[in-house]
Amino acid sequence: MAHLKIGQGYNVPIKGQAKKETVDVGPAPFVGVCPSSFEHVKPKLHVAVNDEVVAGEVLFHDKANPNLVFVAPASGRITAINYGARRAIDSIVIATSETPQYRQHDAYDLEALAEFSRDALIKHLMAGGIWPFIKQRPFNHIANPERKPKSIFINCMDSAPLANDPNYSLKDRADWFEAGCEAMKILADGKVHVVTDAKGAFDGFTKPRGVIYHTALGKHPVGLVGTHIARIDPINRGQCVWHIHARDLVLLGGFLLSGQIQTERIVAIAGPGTTTPRYVRSQIGAQISHLVQNTLAEGEQRVISGNVLTGTQTSTEGFLGYYDDLVTLVPEGREQRFLGWIMPALNMPSFTRALPTGFFPGKKFPMNTNINGGHRAIIQSLAYDRVVALDVHPEFLIKAAMAQDIDAMEKLGILECDPEDFALCSYVCPSKTEVTSVIKAGLELMEKEG
Repeated sequence: MAHLKIGQGYNVPIKGQAKKETVDVGPAPFVGVCPSSFEHVKPKLHVAVNDEVVAGEVLFHDKANPNLVFVAPASGRITAINYGARRAIDSIVIATSETPQYRQHDAYDLEALAEFSRDALIKHLMAGGIWPFIKQRPFNHIANPERKPKSIFINCMDSAPLANDPNYSLKDRADWFEAGCEAMKILADGKVHVVTDAKGAFDGFTKPRGVIYHTALGKHPVGLVGTHIARIDPINRGQCVWHIHARDLVLLGGFLLSGQIQTERIVAIAGPGTTTPRYVRSQIGAQISHLVQNTLAEGEQRVISGNVLTGTQTSTEGFLGYYDDLVTLVPEGREQRFLGWIMPALNMPSFTRALPTGFFPGKKFPMNTNINGGHRAIIQSLAYDRVVALDVHPEFLIKAAMAQDIDAMEKLGILECDPEDFALCSYVCPSKTEVTSVIKAGLELMEKEG
């Protein structure tokens, strides 16, 4: 067991943390599955508009791997298949039925799970459409079942701005979590790392046996799995590590125990753009308008599925992301400030203490989408080093990625990284550079070049 104490990092001081009270908003009338949530997957449709489907029925598979299937999160009728640029499938929309129906698979108890072989378990999870919950590093793809990971990480914490607290939202899922841990032990031949918050973890997260427990303390990005992997079991050349978040692991465990796909999510509705920050009981793929009903503040609000650093911008007509349990609402910052930079900014955060508010740590602000400046050349400020918790030189790595220097990127450790590990760099960057996009492009180039 290790205790991780992360010195680098920064907690974005944004108002609107969800209050720990859950409202049951009922089944969503429409749910959607967006293939763009699954990077590097080329979908081949199994359904057409007006088809009736049950929860767990295959909607599409990956052309490169027909055994990798993606299933309906609810029963009902396919009302639309929306296409984006170059005829890429943007979303598959299901009008949900009043009486839920499920595709039934075999169910197992904990003792039966312990007898599973690795190949049999992989086949069962693939057939049920549950496999996409498991991802791998490097490149953060859906895990390749033909490769054996050096270890599997289960992340039971989230330190992102306004994050959903898994200790609260998963407190009723101890049995499902334990079943999920049993499955991970089989897939990793026993080397499973469970990382929890050092400030206190839900008892269900520390119940399973046969796994390695760790605690972590610090500012964001202490809750990112990339930070955990780098500090506990770093990836070396030719190796891979699998990982899964606790919010997804409980659904995997629920599938194994019941034989039916489980898609219920406790979703946090947060941000300065909501009048009632709270948790709602809903499901994967629920339409955003159903989740945020009666909570939108006046004015134009940006809707983000996920957190403000790495989430996906959508609209109230969009759908909750497959891996998301947070909807963030932020006012669009289109108004002009009187006298601009000349006026003292008494209600704006400051990372570098360039503003008076930088001297009041812990104060939260009703932030908006205005970036308060324009793009300019990168200057050396050491700001990146203060917020990246990986064993890399972030400034040099970012410049190598911008220059598309493959050798330099590899030597500087880009294969240990993921864009989310550099999200805070985009926030604190004096040049207003979208660093996450730079790292993502660098990783795509590395993968393309082999």
